[in-house]
Amino acid sequence: MPATPEQMHLVRRALDGDKRAFEILVDPSLDRLYALAHSLAGNPDDAADVLQDALLKAYRALGSFRGTSDVHGWLCRIVRNTVLDEFKKASRRHEEPTDQVPERAGGGLEKQLEDKQLGEVVREAVDALSDKLRGPLLLYDLEGYDYQEIATMLDLNLGTVKSRLNRARESLRQTLLDRKDRWSSWLEGRTDGLPTG
Repeated sequence: MPATPEQMHLVRRALDGDKRAFEILVDPSLDRLYALAHSLAGNPDDAADVLQDALLKAYRALGSFRGTSDVHGWLCRIVRNTVLDEFKKASRRHEEPTDQVPERAGGGLEKQLEDKQLGEVVREAVDALSDKLRGPLLLYDLEGYDYQEIATMLDLNLGTVKSRLNRARESLRQTLLDRKDRWSSWLEGRTDGLPTG
């Protein structure tokens, strides 16, 4: 979906130096952009930093916005690319981005520990996906975007989005089944397939 005439008017005003026009342009998308940054970056602090960097990049790149997609889709691509840039920087420094799994209230300490362990297993499985599979999965299953919105954000055709979602889900399913089989074997006293030491 192309940008609306109102959005293009705000873009022109922002390019003429009206910072308030830029704020009005991005304000309707801020909550969803933060949610996207959080789902991709993994924690609130990194998400806030990513969003701030992405908005600065968007402001600086506003002259390249042609209106062929809507502003929200354009901003989502910038957020996604900013997160990927941060992951690349972290891997070059041989650091892992911070990862926090929030604890759920209630259910006792044992239940919270089980939930946290399950969350970590799922997070590791998602992190093990390639960028091209992880992005659509998080956008669809975590953030609730539909196929067409994801296609616009990631600049992909609809069939590619559906295919990548299917491949991501199958990969996750296999990883989680493998983990389950390994731990079931261990609980039954068989140690085949489990690391030792």
